[in-house]
Amino acid sequence: MGITYFDEGLPVSMSVVQYVYAAWFLLELLLRIRADGRNFIFSPDWSWNLLDIFVVITSLWEVAAELVYTILQNDIGDVAGMSSLKAFRIIRVTRVVKVVRLMRVFRFVMAFRTLITSIADTLKSLFWALMLLAVIVYVFAVLFTQAVNDYVLDPDNPTLPDRELEASERYYRSLYHTMLSLFMGVSGGINWSEVMAPLLEISPIWVFMFLFYICFTYFAVLNVVTGVFCQTAIESAQNDHTAVVHSILKNKQAHVEKIRALFNSIGDDQTGIITFAMFEEKINSPAVKAYFEVLGLDVWD
Repeated sequence: MGITYFDEGLPVSMSVVQYVYAAWFLLELLLRIRADGRNFIFSPDWSWNLLDIFVVITSLWEVAAELVYTILQNDIGDVAGMSSLKAFRIIRVTRVVKVVRLMRVFRFVMAFRTLITSIADTLKSLFWALMLLAVIVYVFAVLFTQAVNDYVLDPDNPTLPDRELEASERYYRSLYHTMLSLFMGVSGGINWSEVMAPLLEISPIWVFMFLFYICFTYFAVLNVVTGVFCQTAIESAQNDHTAVVHSILKNKQAHVEKIRALFNSIGDDQTGIITFAMFEEKINSPAVKAYFEVLGLDVWD
């Protein structure tokens, strides 16, 4: 039975969209080069500009290769000899770079910027958290591997039931398998009761040690690590100058709108004029005082 290979070509509509976007990127790049001149290369954003040039060049190269391949495929019925042209399609890997280009746009979206900055700043904490977790898993893995293998290899000990013997072979065969099993037990990769099954047949002491490992790692270590990540993310968001300025301006605009609405309610409904008597009457109301206290202002400031 033969194998049918589907055509790897894009639909016509997708090809048209691809050509339109390539032309759009080229036009945008040319306009920016004309507007910025030498500053296009020597500006603080020179790395992003070079990335844009690379994206445009690869897009044009991809379009040209696609057109050449299509023309040759139409002119030559048997394209077996033209299979080398398919190598040009490797350039499609560069489409991934276009996703990186979107990061430049997303920098101006505060919510996305905060997420990316927070994740980047937690990488250092993540590294040390993984190191700590690896040390803990390693220590307990040495104990459990030694205990299970000593019990199984000792001819004087009773033979484990088939189910527990299979579990001991699967989870405690070597130090590597034990570490992997212990990590999966606290990360949701496997039910830790299955990992504990051979220990139940060996000794209650090892069951207690295993339960201590689960409780200590799950309730202490992982919760502390989560707290450190949250604290790092909060500090990262607070130290992001652009995000802080954006938040201040946003809150300022919201307070201005509320104060404007407050003074509109104080003024006359028809003329909108606020007399001193009207202002003094409203300014002493509990609601107005409470609102100004929220802003950190005294009503007589």
